[in-house]
Amino acid sequence: MTIFSTQYENKSYKKEIDELLISDNFNRTGKLATVLFVINIMMLFIDYIDKTKGLWIIDRGYKDLFYSHVVLGLVTLLYIISFYGFGRNTHRKITLLHKYYGVLFAYFILCLSAVTSGWIDQQIHGQITVYIIGCLSIAVIYNYEPKITALIYGLSGLVVMSLLTFIHHAPNIQQANYLNAFLIGIISYFLSVELYKLKRQDMLNKYLLEDLVKERTIELQNEILERQRAETEVVRLDRLRLIGEMAASISHEVRNPMTTVKGFLQLIKHKQDSRDKEYFALMIEELDRANSILSEFLSISRAKATVLEWLNLNEIITSTLPLIQADAQNSDKLITVELNKVPDLPLDLQEIRQLLLNLARNGLEAMSSGGRLTIRTSSTDHDVTLIISDGGKGIEQSLLEKLGTPFFTTKEHGTGLGLAVCYGIASRHNGKISVETCPQGSTFYVQFKLVNRKG
Repeated sequence: MTIFSTQYENKSYKKEIDELLISDNFNRTGKLATVLFVINIMMLFIDYIDKTKGLWIIDRGYKDLFYSHVVLGLVTLLYIISFYGFGRNTHRKITLLHKYYGVLFAYFILCLSAVTSGWIDQQIHGQITVYIIGCLSIAVIYNYEPKITALIYGLSGLVVMSLLTFIHHAPNIQQANYLNAFLIGIISYFLSVELYKLKRQDMLNKYLLEDLVKERTIELQNEILERQRAETEVVRLDRLRLIGEMAASISHEVRNPMTTVKGFLQLIKHKQDSRDKEYFALMIEELDRANSILSEFLSISRAKATVLEWLNLNEIITSTLPLIQADAQNSDKLITVELNKVPDLPLDLQEIRQLLLNLARNGLEAMSSGGRLTIRTSSTDHDVTLIISDGGKGIEQSLLEKLGTPFFTTKEHGTGLGLAVCYGIASRHNGKISVETCPQGSTFYVQFKLVNRKG
């Protein structure tokens, strides 16, 4: 993004820049009026000295000069009062007072300079120095639009030209004064226009720079958040990998003696009295439960081979649906399925079924009787999404970051391995799981990135 090249002003910038320029001109007028009032006091003191020297009698121009100073003093005093009175109190709200306050004062200064140079100074020394100073001062101090600048310089130029024509009858003096007045008017106009453009461009650059800083700040904040998420995910995956490695190394060793114990219990069970058989049945049931936990524990392992085939997610859901519906009927709950057209993906059939069953059973367990579980699929140009929504009570925000951590569970008899298995399966399929929750229920999104099918 190039900042300090040629730029355009959009409507928002133009309005703000216009208001800033009006406010700036308003403040400059108040300060200029104060400075001119102080200078005018000194000029009136000089006029008094000239009077004591008798210059008013010798040359009427000195007396007229005194009157011009009186007018300047009264007008500047009026502007000072209006600036430090009601005008400054409404500084933040741009009104017509702010807009025309400086324009009228600039026009007054130029006209007074034109009268002083075109009439009074011609009686004293025949120069137009005051008009030159007035034109250059207004050009440097104020920042007005070119059309306003052309208007005030044009009108003041007519005033000085008219007075020069009236007071001088010698053609050579008239032509010299005309040329000087015309040139100073043109120079002041172009100087004012260029300064105005530079001022606007400088303000525009500041706005664009502020926008660039804000935009970059947002980008950096997003990058920091992404990095924090990535670091959190790396820590979680490292923990999952460690658990997986532990599972791969010890699960088989634990299952072997358990299988042996189970076999002997079944053998002894048939030799015991009927009153003891229920204890053996309970022990065998608990061994089966421990064995199922180990099976889930083992499935977390990243070292587990994943057999990928080009399969359709909708077909896997359809084939697994009877198992989910059976669980729903047993717990008096409802299932809604909304399958949209999705492309084939490289998937491991057994793992995706396990992921689907785990998430569906979690959703069913989160709801009371009569609740409804919704299973949906959707796709974009970048991914395919499995969406499972329940009508439970939702998940506390403080627990969301812990989801997928092995052995973390909110269920009374849960193992805390089901979601860990789901996160592991999603990771092995180059996917990710995200959760949205509220008091009306939770929604799990499993996103699989689209892969181009070769051959």
